[in-house]
Amino acid sequence: MNQFLTLLKLEFMNQNARVKDGVKVFSRIKKYVLTTIGVGLIIFLIMFALNSILDVCIVANLKHEFIVYYVLIVQIVQVLFGLSLTTKTLYFKTDSNMLKLPVSGKMLFLAKICYLFIYEFVFTTLLTLPIFILFGIKTGESALYYVMLLPNTIFMPIIPFLLALLFSVPAMYLSSFLKNKFIVMLIMYIVFLSLGFLIYIYALKFVLNVLESGNIEDVFTDGTIYNIKQFANYMILPLLFKNSLLIYRFWPSFAINLSIVILLGGLILLFADKIYLKIILSNSEKDIKAYKNSSPIRERSVSRALFFREFTTIFRSTNYAFQYLTVVITTPLMVYFSSEIASSIGVSLIGEGILPGIVVLVLIMFLSMGTSFAATSITREGDNFFHTKIIPVTYTKQVTIKFLIYLLVSIPSIIVSCSILAIAGFLSFASAMLIALAVSLIVIGNVANSIFIDIKKPQFQYLEGNEVTTNTKNINSSISLGFIIAIFMGILSIALSYLVSIPSMYLVLFGFGITFAIFEVCRLFIKLETRYKRIEA
Repeated sequence: MNQFLTLLKLEFMNQNARVKDGVKVFSRIKKYVLTTIGVGLIIFLIMFALNSILDVCIVANLKHEFIVYYVLIVQIVQVLFGLSLTTKTLYFKTDSNMLKLPVSGKMLFLAKICYLFIYEFVFTTLLTLPIFILFGIKTGESALYYVMLLPNTIFMPIIPFLLALLFSVPAMYLSSFLKNKFIVMLIMYIVFLSLGFLIYIYALKFVLNVLESGNIEDVFTDGTIYNIKQFANYMILPLLFKNSLLIYRFWPSFAINLSIVILLGGLILLFADKIYLKIILSNSEKDIKAYKNSSPIRERSVSRALFFREFTTIFRSTNYAFQYLTVVITTPLMVYFSSEIASSIGVSLIGEGILPGIVVLVLIMFLSMGTSFAATSITREGDNFFHTKIIPVTYTKQVTIKFLIYLLVSIPSIIVSCSILAIAGFLSFASAMLIALAVSLIVIGNVANSIFIDIKKPQFQYLEGNEVTTNTKNINSSISLGFIIAIFMGILSIALSYLVSIPSMYLVLFGFGITFAIFEVCRLFIKLETRYKRIEA
């Protein structure tokens, strides 16, 4: 037992020891407070959205089906979230020090899955407990319902977690197989992200149409309700959870759930005993880098060489390439469908002045996520940071190349997005190009700000392969600023278009964009040489 607790403690210590030591207590407290506020805001938004859906389900006599379908969605998210976390932690995490400890492979495996389950449990509880409490309040459930919430909330993540553990083995081998097939993986990322966004958009459009019509019978006909109920009966795991939570056929449901857990648990323990240690020993002996430079040395100009170096640094890793390309590539699709919803729903409620504001909001928001990768410009140099100090090129030129790298993908994404909106007829060509220019100025400022904060305080992470695998504080700061600007400018643009005039909206948008871009670019490049010299890796 002492071995198990020690290994579990080491897992948490390793997880929180990625950044250099010496972080001040105030910084840690600020991080936890901001994280709590962010999580709380997300939970509030989920509850706000599901509150209306639950009202519709209660009127249509689908309240029990609401539980089934919501649990189904959560369990799918659990499996995907658990699969990603499990694969990284069990197979691709550096464990060379822990492998030296005098412990069995099974004990190491049990400590790791316990650590993973704690994360999964916290994640699931945040997603489900507030919604189940909301369900109980709105449907007038008895006190017994709230008593059953605790054991069911604890039990709910177990089966999806065990499934994620089982799927993690083929997922690990598939990931290893695709590791050097960069184009295939990037296409897969883009396709899955686009499909997820499309499903979300159509679901949102359906809900908004129901709420706008105010007539439930127009959407939930008797045939539709019957089909929804019938389909819910085939969702075995969510149905078992619903029965357990609502004390309906409790003991049969509990027995089936327990049998599934025992079966899956037995398979996983057998795997841990037989082959887990062999897999991690095998992985620890392999080169984890996907990129291998086999091209001949070519003579390039200084600028071309710096560009080549930056692109090589990014595209050696599917993780980096995903952050650099995926969001900006899918932004036109996201902007188009967001505009379609605003056109079909918002225009009838507010007026056509809502469209430019929605486009501004969505463009800045998504591109803020895409360009936030610029906040690792210095951080991702890792142990190789000293190269940037010794090469015979000024720091200003090096940073300028890093700055332009992000504009090479974000500016075309903005132009394509606005051109599609003009072709589709959502905006006039002149309006689309004005928005493209104004948003480009804001994105320029956001990229400059991201690089500035990374130069000011790089979050060097000394991991195997020098790869930054998690969001740093600088990335989160960049995204937060982008979201604040997106929401503020989006709402302001809608208000000005509706209350004053569309030309006044463009005037304010350009005024802010020009001011923000000039300020951030000047802040980045003025005294850059001095600030860069002070960085110590």
